[in-house]
Amino acid sequence: MHEKTLSKKKNKEKYKFLGVVAFFLVCGAVYSHSFYNGEIHMGTAISADDFGKPAGISAEMEKINLNKASAEELIRLSGIGEKRAADIIAYRDENGEFTHITDIMKVSGIGEKMYEEIKEQITVEE
Repeated sequence: MHEKTLSKKKNKEKYKFLGVVAFFLVCGAVYSHSFYNGEIHMGTAISADDFGKPAGISAEMEKINLNKASAEELIRLSGIGEKRAADIIAYRDENGEFTHITDIMKVSGIGEKMYEEIKEQITVEE
């Protein structure tokens, strides 16, 4: 009887593992399809910077305008979460438009290190 219990436990663990693997495979397929809409073909080169962006939009083309960006757009910046995005918008509302991208360092919690991470991703120009 004890062997049957062990066998059932092993099978249960095996099916749990297979369920987790299936879950991640499905998530990967949905994620890939939702971002690329099936537009990536064999031989299409993409860089790590372009991963997760819709097909045809490269990292160089898409900069976030600090003066117009919504919280959702700001969150796409490296190291910027919901709170920091809200801080950026609050600073902009209280002090007016950013005149230079370095002005982002005037926002509480954004220092030189974070600025260095995001400076290639932001703009203040139209």
